Amino acid sequence: MQTSKIDGKPIGVTEALKEMATDSKKFGLRGLFRGQGIGIAKAVLSLTMFHQGRIWLTDLTKEYNIRNGHYVPPSK
Repeated sequence: MQTSKIDGKPIGVTEALKEMATDSKKFGLRGLFRGQGIGIAKAVLSLTMFHQGRIWLTDLTKEYNIRNGHYVPPSK
Protein backbone atom coordinates (compact mmCIF):
# COMPACT_ATOMS: atom_id res chain seq x y z
CA MET A 1 0.00 0.00 0.00
CA GLN A 2 1.29 3.45 -0.89
CA THR A 3 1.81 6.14 1.74
CA SER A 4 1.03 9.83 1.57
CA LYS A 5 3.91 12.20 0.82
CA ILE A 6 2.53 14.70 3.31
CA ASP A 7 1.95 12.79 6.53
CA GLY A 8 3.20 9.25 5.75
CA LYS A 9 -0.20 7.64 6.40
CA PRO A 10 -1.36 4.78 4.13
CA ILE A 11 -3.60 5.77 1.21
CA GLY A 12 -6.60 3.52 0.62
CA VAL A 13 -8.72 2.97 -2.47
CA THR A 14 -11.47 5.27 -1.22
CA GLU A 15 -9.02 8.12 -0.66
CA ALA A 16 -7.59 7.63 -4.14
CA LEU A 17 -11.09 7.64 -5.68
CA LYS A 18 -11.98 10.80 -3.75
CA GLU A 19 -8.83 12.47 -5.07
CA MET A 20 -9.73 11.45 -8.63
CA ALA A 21 -13.25 12.85 -8.18
CA THR A 22 -11.86 16.12 -6.83
CA ASP A 23 -9.43 16.43 -9.74
CA SER A 24 -12.19 15.63 -12.24
CA LYS A 25 -14.41 18.34 -10.79
CA LYS A 26 -11.59 20.86 -10.81
CA PHE A 27 -9.92 20.03 -14.14
CA GLY A 28 -12.61 18.08 -16.06
CA LEU A 29 -11.50 15.04 -18.02
CA ARG A 30 -7.89 16.28 -17.78
CA GLY A 31 -8.12 15.65 -14.04
CA LEU A 32 -8.35 11.90 -14.56
CA PHE A 33 -5.07 11.85 -16.45
CA ARG A 34 -3.25 14.63 -14.60
CA GLY A 35 0.42 13.71 -14.34
CA GLN A 36 0.02 10.70 -16.63
CA GLY A 37 0.93 12.34 -19.96
CA ILE A 38 4.48 11.10 -20.31
CA GLY A 39 3.52 7.62 -19.12
CA ILE A 40 0.72 7.34 -21.67
CA ALA A 41 3.01 8.61 -24.43
CA LYS A 42 5.69 6.07 -23.45
CA ALA A 43 3.12 3.26 -23.46
CA VAL A 44 1.83 4.20 -26.92
CA LEU A 45 5.38 4.41 -28.29
CA SER A 46 6.35 1.11 -26.68
CA LEU A 47 3.32 -0.76 -28.04
CA THR A 48 3.81 0.74 -31.50
CA MET A 49 7.48 -0.25 -31.59
CA PHE A 50 6.66 -3.78 -30.40
CA HIS A 51 3.93 -4.16 -33.03
CA GLN A 52 6.10 -2.85 -35.87
CA GLY A 53 8.99 -5.06 -34.76
CA ARG A 54 6.74 -8.10 -34.76
CA ILE A 55 5.52 -7.30 -38.28
CA TRP A 56 9.12 -6.80 -39.46
CA LEU A 57 10.22 -10.15 -38.01
CA THR A 58 7.22 -11.94 -39.53
CA ASP A 59 7.97 -10.50 -42.98
CA LEU A 60 11.66 -11.39 -42.61
CA THR A 61 10.79 -14.98 -41.68
CA LYS A 62 8.37 -15.31 -44.61
CA GLU A 63 10.99 -14.01 -47.05
CA TYR A 64 13.60 -16.41 -45.63
CA ASN A 65 11.26 -19.39 -45.95
CA ILE A 66 10.27 -18.49 -49.52
CA ARG A 67 13.92 -17.87 -50.51
CA ASN A 68 15.00 -21.27 -49.13
CA GLY A 69 12.06 -23.23 -50.53
CA HIS A 70 10.53 -24.03 -47.13
CA TYR A 71 7.30 -22.34 -48.06
CA VAL A 72 5.68 -21.67 -51.38
CA PRO A 73 2.89 -19.10 -51.22
CA PRO A 74 -0.36 -20.11 -52.94
CA SER A 75 -0.90 -18.65 -56.40
CA LYS A 76 -3.62 -16.03 -56.65
